[in-house]
Amino acid sequence: MKVSEDVRQRLDALALVTPEWRGWLTLLQEALNEVNAPAWDSVEPSLDQNREPTAPALAGARIALEPSLGREWTRRLLQMAGRAGGAGAASLRAAAQRLDGLRFLEAAVCDDLDAVAGLAADSGTDGKALGALVGLAAMPLLQACRRRVVRGVAEGWSRGYCAVCGAWPTLAEVRGLERTIRLRCGRCGGDWRIEWLTCPYCGVADHERLGSLVSDSHGETRTVRTCAECRGYFKTVTTLGPWPPDQVSVEDLATVDLDVAALERGYGRPGRPGYALGASLVEASSGPTADHRRTWGAFGWWR
Repeated sequence: MKVSEDVRQRLDALALVTPEWRGWLTLLQEALNEVNAPAWDSVEPSLDQNREPTAPALAGARIALEPSLGREWTRRLLQMAGRAGGAGAASLRAAAQRLDGLRFLEAAVCDDLDAVAGLAADSGTDGKALGALVGLAAMPLLQACRRRVVRGVAEGWSRGYCAVCGAWPTLAEVRGLERTIRLRCGRCGGDWRIEWLTCPYCGVADHERLGSLVSDSHGETRTVRTCAECRGYFKTVTTLGPWPPDQVSVEDLATVDLDVAALERGYGRPGRPGYALGASLVEASSGPTADHRRTWGAFGWWR
């Protein structure tokens, strides 16, 4: 299934304004096409019922999927990235054949950059090039999981990281006439509320430590919220209603000028996820229970 017409038009507009992004935009569109593919609806996350109250829904989860689905998606993404050119392209083309796609997908879902670096070293793949694909690789599986577990998950959630997958917010919507701030996750499409004067990263709620950068061209409709305590930032965009989950990553690219403004002033985003997910991928069971599912290990399947 293809992306919606609105998303496609946004991608086309970005390609016209920033032709140097065409390779990345092609990969993003492929990932969003995959997000909407019906095959991912077969994914079955089994949640850890003993997880801590501060843990996102998928922390410690066992996520069942058909192995061929994960392998085919990661192979295709690596091949496309290799054809797009740029640094590491040749190694990505080779990785499409020799990298363990399921281990890479599991590391991508958990945003485990150490595991990704290890896989790159083991397969002779350019580490930076492979790491750049982590977010795209995880999108279809994480968004399928969100569709399964989203009901009631974000109600009362007060943490800065995503209630579903533990990632830090991609950006925030200042939504509707009420102007509530809703944090959005570009990986899984998560949507949760935060108080106006709160830093999602360190929790500081002191207005003297929090500030904002306002876009010259868009005024208060597009801003950067900053924190003097942790030197973190996040972007806000005024919207009437929520963006569809598959549009969040597109709007992130469309507001990259805000990222540049923040970085130039010494602000940044955490290099690690807000919560170490620790989820695992397991083979989808053909029986009525999960007892016969198998987990991926370093050398293939183990029971």
